[in-house]
Amino acid sequence: MYHPSQLRNKCKSPLVDMWANENLVDVFVLPYNKYNVPGYRLTDTCPDRIIQDIVLIQGKTAKDRAKAREARLMTLNQSFARSSTSDSCIAIVTDASVPLLSTGYQAVAAWHIWHSDHYFENFRSGGLATSNDTETNAIGGALKALSGIFDSISDIDEIHIYSDSTYALHHMLDPSIHSAQLYALESLGVLFPWMEENANHRIFLHHVPDCKDYVFEPQHAVHRLATSTKIEAGRTPSRTIAFSTKQIMDDVMSDWANQFRLSQYVGQYFMYPRWSVKRQDHAKAKRMAPSHLNGGTWLKDVGHSSSLTAQMVRGLTSHAPIGHYRKRFKVGNQDKLCPHCEGPPETF
Repeated sequence: MYHPSQLRNKCKSPLVDMWANENLVDVFVLPYNKYNVPGYRLTDTCPDRIIQDIVLIQGKTAKDRAKAREARLMTLNQSFARSSTSDSCIAIVTDASVPLLSTGYQAVAAWHIWHSDHYFENFRSGGLATSNDTETNAIGGALKALSGIFDSISDIDEIHIYSDSTYALHHMLDPSIHSAQLYALESLGVLFPWMEENANHRIFLHHVPDCKDYVFEPQHAVHRLATSTKIEAGRTPSRTIAFSTKQIMDDVMSDWANQFRLSQYVGQYFMYPRWSVKRQDHAKAKRMAPSHLNGGTWLKDVGHSSSLTAQMVRGLTSHAPIGHYRKRFKVGNQDKLCPHCEGPPETF
């Protein structure tokens, strides 16, 4: 939609800011690429040679979940012990660090590459990005670094990738449009020809659950590398689509919360919802902030009940068939007592 310059100068909102500053996003996507041909994607041609070792930690009690983590850690250690020492395997362990925007530092994508009990470590800047983007960036960077370490990986039968991001493991082979597509194409640029040249080549994607009690030490070592590396953002850091989208959403939510405090926006008689863990402290609790995420802050509590929704709206806006409403809008006999109990007009 075209907006004349006069209108753009008058309108001030995060959406207009995004449209006016579209050049802030410089990590672009490619709608058409050679890896995104239906039926010829890597996941289409080699589904049985891409093994996803993604196990969610489940259990009814904390003790059950602790046992599940311990069992998962044992499995990961056994897999890593074999893949990091074998001459026919490469083990890649990745992690990412995404500092707060206020620190002035970029995201860092780090990795360790293990082969025959020797490892190589490296990192690269991730610009201003989300954790999901940076985790995918780390995998793409590690796979791209293989060409600088090995003359050829044709003799390698298995590549094992260890990451604590399920998003990165799911999207590292996805050539379609998404915020981390550039890093997925890096991964495919290495893995696609390698998988095509030999039917015995396989990729293993291992998910490392986040847990302080049972630490997967190889991943923790990469985590220390990522968090200890500081790269200043500078004046023109690269920005991913997901990061810019999140920033715009944060601005929208902040503007909405600020307007929500004003009676000119919500109305003079609006009853601000409050909530606290203890029911007796509801009246002293802070006001609930508005949100459209996950069904909203308070509207989701009424579910799909039309009657409950109507009652909530009447209560919050003071638009209910009671004496207070009649007096406010001068409807009918404003001083009429309740015909049932002859009490005074009801108020909120």
